[in-house]
Amino acid sequence: MRIANLAAAILCLVLTGTGPASAHAKMKSSVPADGASVAAGLQQIELTFSHPMRLTLVRVHRRTDDGDVPLQGALPKAFSDGAIVSLTPLTAGAYDVSWTAVSKDGHVMKGSFTFKVAAPAAQ
Repeated sequence: MRIANLAAAILCLVLTGTGPASAHAKMKSSVPADGASVAAGLQQIELTFSHPMRLTLVRVHRRTDDGDVPLQGALPKAFSDGAIVSLTPLTAGAYDVSWTAVSKDGHVMKGSFTFKVAAPAAQ
């Protein structure tokens, strides 16, 4: 009988999971937002996460010339629920941003978003 009770208790734990503490961090928002159109000259991207993360890779790719935009400076080393990545000023075009980060519990998370930089208005 004790073995049956123990087995039932273990089964309940397995089926219900370990609760919110095991939830994976994810990107909550970005500036620019996914799908947004922004003015030429943008020089930084901001990522906000649901839990503290440490960015390990950020790639900003300009679609029209198949080139990557150089980052200005190193990625933040500390775990944080937000990060700002500095860039060379962006010109008109469509951009894909991909990122990789590690959470405090060691899980590697990846994500991506896109945005457009509008051509400067004619004077």
